[in-house]
Amino acid sequence: MRRKDKQVFDKEILHGVINNAIVCRVGMVKDDRPYVIPLNFGFDGNYIFFHSATSGQKVDILKKNNYVCIEFEQDIEIIEDEKPCGWGAGYLTVVIHGMAELINDLNEKRYGLSQIVNHYKTSEEQYQFTDEELKTVLVYKVSMAEIIGKRSD
Repeated sequence: MRRKDKQVFDKEILHGVINNAIVCRVGMVKDDRPYVIPLNFGFDGNYIFFHSATSGQKVDILKKNNYVCIEFEQDIEIIEDEKPCGWGAGYLTVVIHGMAELINDLNEKRYGLSQIVNHYKTSEEQYQFTDEELKTVLVYKVSMAEIIGKRSD
């Protein structure tokens, strides 16, 4: 990172940004071109989980190259100035680089889907996914090989 003074190292802050994010943006590489999509996700402190239909562009890309970059953000604001070139932005972002691993084990898949549901739900009730439901969806987990936080006030 060029601006080391803006880098965030505190794990609690980094995990807080992830936990408070509504969506994440997952970047992949398709035939030497970037491909970025917003996704719902779950986070257990070690892995990012996301799900997919059993076929589609995302699935095809990840079969060929499962290296991903995931972005999360909060506290986004535009900071105005009298001169347009003096404008700036305030933000707190987290970027993760890692490998998206397709989960095949039904119990691990169930766990990953539960993490996604738990990220968004407001009740304490735990949904129990059936084996049949699990067979209709793909679940990926992303190891956090690198995690970088940046803050600009």
